[in-house]
Amino acid sequence: MKNDDKDLRKEIEDLEKLIAKVKQQNEEEKQKLKHSLPPTKRVVKINLGLDYSTDPIINLIVGFLINFILIFVIIRGLSLAETTNNYVYIILAALFTLYETIIKIYLFRNHQKLVIFSQGVIFFLANLIFFYLMDLVFMKETLAFVNYIYPMLFVFLFQLLRVIIKNLYALIIQKISIRLAKNHKSR
Repeated sequence: MKNDDKDLRKEIEDLEKLIAKVKQQNEEEKQKLKHSLPPTKRVVKINLGLDYSTDPIINLIVGFLINFILIFVIIRGLSLAETTNNYVYIILAALFTLYETIIKIYLFRNHQKLVIFSQGVIFFLANLIFFYLMDLVFMKETLAFVNYIYPMLFVFLFQLLRVIIKNLYALIIQKISIRLAKNHKSR
């Protein structure tokens, strides 16, 4: 029996040595692979369909507020259009927020490839159609762009500023989340 125990212990020791040797070889191979792989390229990604929140109500409210502020600042700041009063901006922002939400839901559910392949141009065209319709059809008496080029300039600036604001918002929220997670772990 003692010989069997000694043989078993020796086999276990041999197995442990073999396992340690295999682990060491795995680590060496991992290091070789790390050094042989080309460095990864940094990719800057702009999410054109980014939402402010996962809660649809908060997303609508924040979207409306940002749309209102940008519409007001761009149109009034650059004198792109004439309006009868300032309430026009509130109505325009509310209608645009509703329109944009419906268009996004429809396009992302039914025509995802179109959205991806157009890289946001489809949203530019949809927004341009909206503001031309508001100017020429629905709000003729209350909103009038100074000339036919200004709606294009407005939509371009509007979308550019919204992409910047949305990405800054996402970056700030991400950093806050990381800080909160670190603080929570340290407790």
